[in-house]
Amino acid sequence: MDNDKAQSSAFNGDGNTITRCSLSNCTINNSCVKRSTLSDCVLSKVEDVSRVTAQKSQFYDAALAERSAITNSTIQTQSSVARSTIGQSVIQDKSAVKRSTVTGTMVSNSQLQRTTLTNCVVTECIIERCDFQGLVLKYGNWKRNELVGKIGNQDPIFIRNYGSKAGQSAPVLVGSIISELDSENHPRQDICLPSYHVESDAGGNSPGDSSLDLPPPYRP
Repeated sequence: MDNDKAQSSAFNGDGNTITRCSLSNCTINNSCVKRSTLSDCVLSKVEDVSRVTAQKSQFYDAALAERSAITNSTIQTQSSVARSTIGQSVIQDKSAVKRSTVTGTMVSNSQLQRTTLTNCVVTECIIERCDFQGLVLKYGNWKRNELVGKIGNQDPIFIRNYGSKAGQSAPVLVGSIISELDSENHPRQDICLPSYHVESDAGGNSPGDSSLDLPPPYRP
């Protein structure tokens, strides 16, 4: 670690590995950080952070963060982020995000690849090559904005956050397609994500059943 670039940062525990990083105002506990630029961040029990630029974000028991830009977000509970841009979002519960852009969104126990999500809540989904805005999605396998299957034994859930049926759960069948939102005809609207809180103990650990207050929804 370049000591000249570690400004006002605290390092706790014997498990830290910090190499070629620029750190400012960070707290790091039992984590591995390499070739990254971090400011105002908290890392606790993170297996691997590599080539990441992050500001005002928290990493609790995260599996991997690499080659990504992360702002005002939380990555936790064995989730991973690779080659992605994450802003004002929470990625949790063993989620995997690859080559995606996620803004103002909560992702839980899901897999995203080459996908753009804005102001969404996603739970137990596989989403590939989709562009979704202002949606609540659960238990669906989505590809190119089309529902191609379901996850587990539960029927997919789809709730739209704009238009005359905003907030109403709509039936969605395999083969259904969600068109990309036309921003001129349907301006983006904020979705009220559930708030929750994480409090670290003195050792920097994060309780498994609690988390951080969500940042405000993204406003273009």
